[in-house]
Amino acid sequence: MLPLAARWLVSSDRSEGYRWDSTKDTAFAIFGLIDYVKVSSDLSPSYDLEVYLNGETVLAERVSDASAGQSFTVNRKGGAVGDTNHIRVVKRGKGSIYLSSSIDYYTDDENVSAHGSADLNVTREYLRLKVEPEGYQLKWSTSPLTGEIRSGDLIVVKLHLTGKKARHLMLEDPIPSGAEQVESIGNMYLNSSSTNWTDWYSAREFRDRRTVFFLDYFDGNATFQYAMRVQVPGQFRVAPARAELMYRPTTQANTASGRMSFLERK
Repeated sequence: MLPLAARWLVSSDRSEGYRWDSTKDTAFAIFGLIDYVKVSSDLSPSYDLEVYLNGETVLAERVSDASAGQSFTVNRKGGAVGDTNHIRVVKRGKGSIYLSSSIDYYTDDENVSAHGSADLNVTREYLRLKVEPEGYQLKWSTSPLTGEIRSGDLIVVKLHLTGKKARHLMLEDPIPSGAEQVESIGNMYLNSSSTNWTDWYSAREFRDRRTVFFLDYFDGNATFQYAMRVQVPGQFRVAPARAELMYRPTTQANTASGRMSFLERK
């Protein structure tokens, strides 16, 4: 029964072909498979492997080392990708082969449309942020982002998530190349400690090209905001914001791409 159990564990029970449902499930699966390969012949393979795509050989090699797992990529452009594509794997010799595959599509379109579903949807809105002194404190207010945008202006990015309740969600929002995220202004921190600023999140990271929110639990309706300051004048494309369930990456959504124009400060 052991070979059948191992085969099921690495084929039927994996999500997306290369992962289990969570890091904990992955750890326990690997613990079990390590014990299995110790008493099986999988550590001593001796076979020839051939992989065909639409009749064309894309991989052909001799496999004699179980530790030499590898990945390879087959690139196809435009008309070379058919409506139906056939993959055939041939093994000649002794030993077990464990193989998974994934397919990625890329487009050169400059404009990306929004995509979402009832399970998960995300929208993005830009607002103008105004900060004014009030006694010994600072207060902030937002208004629609209209008119000219110049170096030094503050912008609020508002991200709204809707969908089914879920665990372990990641929300990524690329920033325009001419702007940088701002965490605080004077004695005012632009984060969840301010009333009505943003919903709860597990962690937030300001990276060079994007802002990332992590949620351990998503209740089905949440809004997240952060501020950025315009620095470099120019014309910029803004990549879509994207949300996904980290252990169910097929459940994902994205906003449309956009464009922003920044002017020099007068």
